[in-house]
Amino acid sequence: MEVKQILFTFDYELFLGAKSGSVENGMLTPTKNVVAILNRNNLKGIFFVDCSYLFRLENVIESNENAKNDYQNIKIQLESLIEQGHYIYPHIHPHWIDAKYISSLNEWNLSNNSKYRINSLSIEERQDHFDNAMNALNNILSNTKRHYKIDAYRAGGWCIQPFEIFVPLFDKHNITTDFSVLGEAEKEGNTLSYDFKNISSNATPYRFDSEINIKSKEGKYKEFPISSISIDKNKFVNKVINKILWKIPYGRNKGNGIGAAFKSFKNTPSLYDVSKEMISIELLTINKLNTYNRYLEANNYMQFISHPKMISQHNLDVLSRFLKKANAKYKIESDWRKIII
Repeated sequence: MEVKQILFTFDYELFLGAKSGSVENGMLTPTKNVVAILNRNNLKGIFFVDCSYLFRLENVIESNENAKNDYQNIKIQLESLIEQGHYIYPHIHPHWIDAKYISSLNEWNLSNNSKYRINSLSIEERQDHFDNAMNALNNILSNTKRHYKIDAYRAGGWCIQPFEIFVPLFDKHNITTDFSVLGEAEKEGNTLSYDFKNISSNATPYRFDSEINIKSKEGKYKEFPISSISIDKNKFVNKVINKILWKIPYGRNKGNGIGAAFKSFKNTPSLYDVSKEMISIELLTINKLNTYNRYLEANNYMQFISHPKMISQHNLDVLSRFLKKANAKYKIESDWRKIII
């Protein structure tokens, strides 16, 4: 049976704007639901945990019982994920530095996004925040029953450039693998800033050195790029189905927060924004199922990037249909450590 490499990666986080939403609706319940499908299909998930949030949460748990419960529930879930064979790695959104905790609601306001990218911090601030975030993740995983190696990373908002500022941070914490590149995509705005135009949208894993979008056969670091499909976002049927799904509980996620406000510095959308879409569980609707099936048929490597807070029951049902067909035709390898670069 032909082998297909499919990675299921998740940004395990709250909403990152003026209203974070609840841990239960944005993280715990949707993660439990999607992991149930992964487990039924003997697949591994890779969860990039917003450890900037964990660091801030540590600072309020002594004075707020609700925050303490959130922390304990997150800890229990992440420990369980590791025990089930899934992976846990860091994901850093530096603007948590300026987040304000609203104790009466047990939520956060992250509307100050001036520090959304790590390169907005000074060298000393970068190191301090990266260290604090990594320590917070290690604290969460301190009770795991087996040795666990944290050597992979995903940048908040894919803002991994310029990579040279990450080199000392990666090296200090023994991080050798990145999952931040979205091939062909580019953004320049008040929050997001990245340029991956010279990496294909169906790129396979590669090695690199000081420049993350320049492949190097003997490179020190590894990159596992996120995959994209070609799609006409203005197609009538796509617009109608998305509109209908959003109006009904079956098609709407249960997340109750507000995302970070992005303002582009460019007047026109990029070619990627017009013709491509990242492969993602929350974007997998019934009208795109055949497109996903065809992508897998044509490519041996496929990486999903998903956000539990954004996943609806419809997305989960379509994912199950996708996996049923994939398992019938191929042998699926979902363990990134078994992919040789």
